[in-house]
This record gives sequence, structure tokens and C-alpha cells, in this order.
Amino acid sequence: PGKFKKLFKEFETLLDPTRNHRTYRLAVSKQESPFIPFMPLLMKDMTFIFEGNKTIIDGLINFEKMHMIANTIRYIRCARKEAFVGDNMPLVKNRADIRHYVRNLHVIDNQRTLSQLSHRLEKRPE
Repeated sequence: PGKFKKLFKEFETLLDPTRNHRTYRLAVSKQESPFIPFMPLLMKDMTFIFEGNKTIIDGLINFEKMHMIANTIRYIRCARKEAFVGDNMPLVKNRADIRHYVRNLHVIDNQRTLSQLSHRLEKRPE
């Protein structure tokens, strides 16, 4: 449990939302491709760029907005520029098995069902 608590604390520190996720953004800026970006943050960025800036100003296209959108897309493309390879990669099953698993993945999005399953796994102290 101590090892996992330490790992959790590291992730918690990395994904701290203060100062617009500054710690995460600094860590990722030093990463080389490939890496998996934190998509909720990118979606938040894109939403603020899109909704917080007019597309047309005084009859002219707002190229600053387009530049910010392009930078975000460039960041996503950079993250997947290279394929995942290396000695530390786990052995991967064949692609057909993975595709079958993903296509048949059952997602529970009912909040009540999720709560019931959670309570069944972790009984509340009385």
C-alpha cells in the first residue's frame, strides 16, 4: 500500500490543477514522442480558445485564435509522431484480440449502477 500511495501522490502532484496545470504542462513539454496527452486538459484548452475568442474581428479573421488552435493540434500530433517501441514495452497480444476486446468493451455510464457496484466492493464503515 505504501508504494501505491507514493505513486498516487506523484500523480496527484503532476496533475495538480493550480496555475492552469503548470506542473503537468512543464513535465510534458520535456517529453519526447510518443506520449499519451491528458485529453481532458486539451479539450478544456480548445473550448476556452474557441469560446473565448471571436473568429471574426472587424470583418477580419482572427488569426491569433487560429494560431492557438493550430498549436494545440500540433501538440497532439507531436505526441503520436513516433510509434511506441522499446525494451520496456509489455508484450502485446495480436491486434485482432485487442480489437475484439475494445469493440466488445462494456461501459457502465449509469451513475446509480456505478455507485451500487462501488458500495458492493467497498463497504462503508458503520
